[in-house]
Amino acid sequence: MKFRKPRIKAGHLLLSEPFNPEPTFRRSVVLISQHDRRGSIGFILNKPTHLRIHEALEDFPEFDALVYWGGSINYESVFYVHRLGDKLPGSVEIIKGIYWGGDYKTLKLLVDNGEVNPEDIRFVAGYSAWNPEKLELEINQENWWVTEADKQKIFNEKPDEAWGNILKEMGHVYGVMNNFPEDPCIN
Repeated sequence: MKFRKPRIKAGHLLLSEPFNPEPTFRRSVVLISQHDRRGSIGFILNKPTHLRIHEALEDFPEFDALVYWGGSINYESVFYVHRLGDKLPGSVEIIKGIYWGGDYKTLKLLVDNGEVNPEDIRFVAGYSAWNPEKLELEINQENWWVTEADKQKIFNEKPDEAWGNILKEMGHVYGVMNNFPEDPCIN
C-alpha cells in the first residue's frame, strides 16, 4: 500500500527525518507560515538560543522570552509567531489562533505594559524557505514528515522534547523514530 504524502500548506508542521545530515534541520520542528506558488516560508520552533529577546534587540523592553534559531535565511532579523491576534495590528493569521508578525512598536508597548506572556509568543532569528518544487521533492523523499500545527505543539512543548512528542502523537512508525539515536553509529 502506497503512503500518500499530504499537500503542504500554511499551518503545517514539518518534522525532519531523524538522520537529516543538514545540522540546521536536524530533529527540527518547522512551522510553515506561508505557502503559495512562489514558495514556502517556515520557522524552526525547537532550537532555542541562549539570548532573551531584550538581549538580542537593544530597543526591546526587558522580557523573559528566549530567541529561537528560526533558520539560516535573514538570521540577523527577528520574527515572531504568537497568539496575540487582534491585539497586534498587522499580524497574519496562519491558522485559527496562531499568527506571525505584526506591528513592532505595538508589540513593544504591549510587552512594556505587561500585556504579553512569554508563553504567547515565540521569537525566531531568521527563517527557512523553499521554492515550491524543492519542498515537495524533500517531502516526497521522506526528508520531512508533515502534520497539522496547533497551539499546544507550538507554544507548550519543551524545545528538547517537541520533535519526539509530536512524532509520538503522529503514531505508527513516526513514534518509533523518537527512540533512534541522532548518530546511528552509537546504537
